[in-house]
Amino acid sequence: MANEYVLIQEKNDGFGQIAVSNNVFNHIVAITVAENKHIFFEDGTGKKSLSVSNANGHVNIDVKVRVQYGQDVERVVRALQDELRRNIEMMVDFSSVTINVNVVGFKFN
Repeated sequence: MANEYVLIQEKNDGFGQIAVSNNVFNHIVAITVAENKHIFFEDGTGKKSLSVSNANGHVNIDVKVRVQYGQDVERVVRALQDELRRNIEMMVDFSSVTINVNVVGFKFN
């Protein structure tokens, strides 16, 4: 079973450790996708379209999305990956993240 927390700061600095729940990463991804007008979760809510796991201090994020019809898929997916990376680094000061975006189709309306 994967860890439910990612260790951000070790105990060795005298202040104790800081650990962030996988749910925090879920929320960051969900908010970032919701703010993007060209990308939508495959299932509409993100509950089945989003998977966050971690091992050995590295977080893996898998997202299944639909892209708005007529958009440049590579450009909007790359922009989403960049935005997710920026948001994660800004909000939790963590950069050991792999973000896999899987395009499963298009949204036509």
